[in-house]
Amino acid sequence: MKRQNEDLINTYLAEHISIAKGFPVMDVSKLVDAVETTYKKVGQVFIFGNGGGASIASHFASDLGIHPFVSEDKHIPTSQPRLSVHCLTDSVGLITRLANDIEYEAISVEQLKSASLNSRDLVIALSNSGNSPNVVLALQYGKVCGAITTLIGGRDGGKAKKFTDICILIPTQPSHFPGQVGANDNCFHIEDFQSSIAHMVTGILKERINE
Repeated sequence: MKRQNEDLINTYLAEHISIAKGFPVMDVSKLVDAVETTYKKVGQVFIFGNGGGASIASHFASDLGIHPFVSEDKHIPTSQPRLSVHCLTDSVGLITRLANDIEYEAISVEQLKSASLNSRDLVIALSNSGNSPNVVLALQYGKVCGAITTLIGGRDGGKAKKFTDICILIPTQPSHFPGQVGANDNCFHIEDFQSSIAHMVTGILKERINE
């Protein structure tokens, strides 16, 4: 039987609320502290992901690099020094060059190598499964360089988890919403909360800087 639109919308919202009740607040708080530490040390933040995660990474980077440093009406920049934030998935030309000339798995790690990554920096990966080779390689390299490494994902964190200092996992559960089953297990919910975490971190950093 065809399910009504309203029923499906309510199903999605009910699942979302249930996940929110188990939200990893303490782990997100650790990321906020790491971002603030990176700012104080005049380090750099590198954010990346695949697919939906790449889009969220771009949004996260633009928010984090600008929003904390403008007034509440957005029209007047503050006098505070800016945080240097880079999204490794913003340049189609660079990504396709690295994928074509080297391999797709290298699209993030090669950019980190070019950035002279060090212990003042912060690396943030957005990955639903934590098993994408390009994500794992970049986090592994970040650990070698002494940078603070973070995974914002879901399920069990996958292979990437062991290369992270901060692991934020969205607590998933069996979904009954279309597109959220099988290999797509909870992708929509994970990506929703990845975006929410980006906004939380940005807003709290703004308050810390204003203080």
